[in-house]
Amino acid sequence: MNKKEKEMLTGNSSDQLPEGVNLKNLLGNDVFIKWFLPRLKIVKEIQYWPEEKINKLVEIRLRQFLVHINNTSTFWQRYLGEHSVDLESSGIFSELCKIPVVDKTAYIEWGDNVFVSNNSILTKDYYTSGTTGPPFRIRIDEIRNIQNEMIYVFEPDVFQIQHVNELLRRKFIFLLGRKSTGLYVPYSEYFALDNFSMLSNRQTRQKIYSKINEYSYIYLFAYSSVILELMKYTREDGVTLPVIANLSGEAVSPEEEKFIYKTTGIPIIFSYNCKEAGKVGEKCLVNIGSSLYHIYRERVIVDIVDESGKQLENNEEGNIVLTVLDRTIMPIIRYSTGDRGRILSKLCSCGRLSPLLELQGRKKDIFLLSNGKTFSVILFQTLFVKEIGLENIARYQIIQTKLDEIRVNYISRKKISAEKVKFIEIILENTLNNQAKVNLKWVSDMENNNSGKSKVFISLEEYNSKNSI
Repeated sequence: MNKKEKEMLTGNSSDQLPEGVNLKNLLGNDVFIKWFLPRLKIVKEIQYWPEEKINKLVEIRLRQFLVHINNTSTFWQRYLGEHSVDLESSGIFSELCKIPVVDKTAYIEWGDNVFVSNNSILTKDYYTSGTTGPPFRIRIDEIRNIQNEMIYVFEPDVFQIQHVNELLRRKFIFLLGRKSTGLYVPYSEYFALDNFSMLSNRQTRQKIYSKINEYSYIYLFAYSSVILELMKYTREDGVTLPVIANLSGEAVSPEEEKFIYKTTGIPIIFSYNCKEAGKVGEKCLVNIGSSLYHIYRERVIVDIVDESGKQLENNEEGNIVLTVLDRTIMPIIRYSTGDRGRILSKLCSCGRLSPLLELQGRKKDIFLLSNGKTFSVILFQTLFVKEIGLENIARYQIIQTKLDEIRVNYISRKKISAEKVKFIEIILENTLNNQAKVNLKWVSDMENNNSGKSKVFISLEEYNSKNSI
């Protein structure tokens, strides 16, 4: 790591984000583009750095981060002190592990105390959708957000550096059915979908096709289920949309990922991220159709822990815990996302040296079976999609209504015979070792959450809560 790289990556550079640059004037801003492109080049290269080189960088950034919040926040100074964190220790990673794992509940209880105040910094509050619990307020420093997280919009290989210069000068993002309140705003146009069924309207689809082709949008940003449904219609309509699909907000099966990729012919951008932490990792082309993500290890420390908070070794599955090195207004430290996964020892065949995180899904995304065992919803979902055929259905929702009963509501695009439905039910029941009865049910409509996000799975706990008197 040379001096220039170190300055850029540790925040010590004399030419930080140029003065006056903000979300309102990013589009076509020559000063910003000239500053931005060299940093993008380094971040792309980082994914191929060896572990020793990355560790040196992360050690510097972690120490800087902890010292900063210790010196600028009474709350965090007391919190680090309570857990005897020695900021001058040569083993700063071990010091970090002294801090207990916390979740969203702790941050909500801490309230405004968690924010590091700085009256000279422009901040903005965001809220999680509330589909996985109470809405959670996130406060972000707008300048640092541009400086640190904007780069990861373009990190995937599908964005070549020589083309980013041109993209930053125009609107290249098409937001379908959901608005953006962050980094995408200057570069995007929003197309409203009042409800999911509008995609079944040919005139609506023609407007979408025309918009994308007329303005050369190459980045389609929407909830996964919306993109999946649009791709089904493009095949039916005989339309080619050469767009990069950004899937977000909802889990999809490997079969669904491959379907979208084969339809567009362009790599999908599928990141592991959350509003609390931003982008944690990204899939490379090799891993489309899998649950493997390259960790952005230069900005996020990912730990895998057991239920007691004990650190687990590589290849061991546990709870995913994040420490984000560039979130200083609202520090995210030893934060449990509610997801499960494991960090693999093996490296990816794509050539990147950044570790692979195998995401197992949310802790609650499991069936509770009558024999006391559990079963992964994503495995069930993958088999269901494979057997019923993506071309046959528009949407579906998996609901556990009892310990021994699972219902799959679906909206069909093509007629599915009663014999095929029964056959699929038997296959799914056998997969569950006949511990639950599976009922596939055709429905004419399906409820969306207020956020617009589709809820693919409703757990037994959630179902009982909604239906309790």
